[in-house]
Amino acid sequence: MHAGLKSASTVFAVLGVLAGTGVLTRGAPASAPTSTLVTGIATTEAAAEPFTPTEQQIVRLLPPGYSAGSCTRATNPFPAAIASLDCTDDRQSDTPDYARFTLYDNVDSLTADFYATAESMAVSPCPGGNASPGNWTYGSSPGGAGGKIVCGSIEDRADLAWTRDAQLLLATVNGGGSLNDLYRWWLRYGGS
Repeated sequence: MHAGLKSASTVFAVLGVLAGTGVLTRGAPASAPTSTLVTGIATTEAAAEPFTPTEQQIVRLLPPGYSAGSCTRATNPFPAAIASLDCTDDRQSDTPDYARFTLYDNVDSLTADFYATAESMAVSPCPGGNASPGNWTYGSSPGGAGGKIVCGSIEDRADLAWTRDAQLLLATVNGGGSLNDLYRWWLRYGGS
């Protein structure tokens, strides 16, 4: 009987250890617990929402150096804008560091926001003595009105804004080496 008590106390000790570690539980589930292996956890930012059809219109108007992949939906667009994208240089070293492209549904709102943009700049004449703010025309169509342009700076960074009136587009670019560099870039790509 002495050996039986030893065996019984050993069994109770083992049961106590098992209960303490959670191996034995009261009302255990009928099936064994399962674990879920989590895979494919993103280590980068989630993809941006796809562009709306109106934002896609802007993407089709982007000048060289900017692509849909280098643009995001603007967080603080002009209230009258129907779409606005902020873009960064993604391909060419002479492309301005930052650009905003904004689309409108009427020329009055486009014009008002162009002048509001000009008021936020330290305005200077455009290179070559061109008026700022002033009008520009398509080089391939002398006299063919293109829109308005303003040159200057914001916080000591060269800045240029222009409209493409036929497309109801307002564009603002800044960065690059100087206002002359920015204007040369605009002559090649911005007004086309």
